Amino acid sequence: MEIFYLGPPKTFSEKAAAMLAAKLCPDAELVPMANFQQIAQKSSTETRTAMGVLPYYNFLEGLIQESLDLVVEYDLFIRSACRVPVEFSLGGATGQVVSEAVYSHPKALAQCSDFLKDRVPNAVIRSVSSTAEAARLVRESGEGLAIASRDALQEHGLHILAENIGNRRHGRNNFTDFLLLVSRSAGTIRPEGESFRTMMAITPRAERVGLLAEILAQFAFYSLNIAKIHSRPAIDPVDVEIEPQMFYVELMSRPDNENLRLCAESLDYRYGSGTVRQLGFFPALS
Repeated sequence: MEIFYLGPPKTFSEKAAAMLAAKLCPDAELVPMANFQQIAQKSSTETRTAMGVLPYYNFLEGLIQESLDLVVEYDLFIRSACRVPVEFSLGGATGQVVSEAVYSHPKALAQCSDFLKDRVPNAVIRSVSSTAEAARLVRESGEGLAIASRDALQEHGLHILAENIGNRRHGRNNFTDFLLLVSRSAGTIRPEGESFRTMMAITPRAERVGLLAEILAQFAFYSLNIAKIHSRPAIDPVDVEIEPQMFYVELMSRPDNENLRLCAESLDYRYGSGTVRQLGFFPALS
């Protein structure tokens, strides 16, 4: 079994992959990939021998739309999830913080924006494929600064110049939730335990005033509590007059809840066959 994650090693994605492997398949090989799309593609083609790990939600940045889009586009299924505390450090090839180029993943740069404005306001910001890749680039060039985990900076022999530099909001520390993905053709497993989240993509084949309110009312009617909801332009073609929308909905429900089945059938009946696509489920995270 292989588990694909965003590489190179020492990223937060690798940490998530290791956590999920320890829980579900301890003998799995962790394989780094260059980007999210490669992870989704490999997970969808290696049907019985591979899984993929993608970040889904960050406390500071919110839902990561690209990941859920890939779940839909590659017909993947969410099998589990984990929460990884995110603590960024600043590293450099020298022992000084200077106003030069700062390298990191775009999400990490955004999550450390307060520190950057305060400590290196004139630095040139360079987006790269991952935090660990930022550390590697700074090590190889001998110039610039990298934002990454402490482990990644130490792995590449950089000086730790500042720690815990991430933005802090509402008195809480940052974290990222990661999804474990498999090919839908690999089959599903029965969830164990009671506290679960079920993820749906809803693409109504209709458009009218109050449409979203009607959809939300259906969840309320069937006593289904919504944990998160996110709208985006529809991925599937929908013949309506204005820009068609779809909604990612995370429900506080087991996937085998009878009310969940009835609600999905009702939405398909009201707004067209194929309105609801179940993307999978995972244990509630805390």
